[in-house]
Amino acid sequence: MGKRKSRVKPAPKKRMDKLDTVFSCPFCNHGTGVECRVDMKNLIGEASCKICQESFNIVITALTEPIDI
Repeated sequence: MGKRKSRVKPAPKKRMDKLDTVFSCPFCNHGTGVECRVDMKNLIGEASCKICQESFNIVITALTEPIDI
């Protein structure tokens, strides 16, 4: 005779913290100068510094996050 199979409860899902959208600027080294925006309609990601007015645009995919820009 065999044992009865026990029901295994699924492990609780781990919550992932949201990633930052504000970073330090590589040009002027200001701590929170760069803000990243992701436009999924036009598939454009933009990182721009508020202090030195530098900006960077890139074509994004569905998996792109602000930290990737």
